[in-house]
Amino acid sequence: MEPKPEPRMTPKVRTQTESAWKYVFSFFWMILFTAISFWIVLEGTLGTEATFWSITALAAVQVVLQLITFMHLDFGKYRFVAIFMALGIFIAVVSAIGIVLMP
Repeated sequence: MEPKPEPRMTPKVRTQTESAWKYVFSFFWMILFTAISFWIVLEGTLGTEATFWSITALAAVQVVLQLITFMHLDFGKYRFVAIFMALGIFIAVVSAIGIVLMP
């Protein structure tokens, strides 16, 4: 009785169409978030602070989309890169808050 060979893990082969639609879909969302940001500012219905935080949140989502889609950042494969990027963003946010709150 011969041992059965182990099945090999074969990566999923993407077609060019699937890959292209991924970029188009992500680009659509980024354009939509930019349009929402412009609309928020043009309408002026939100206060200054709410406008700032909503635009900042939309920008953060766009950064993540761009890193994943266009920069090909795979969080499973590049775990240390993602950790150091998150640490850098954290330090930048803490520094920015400190500068804003300084008298």
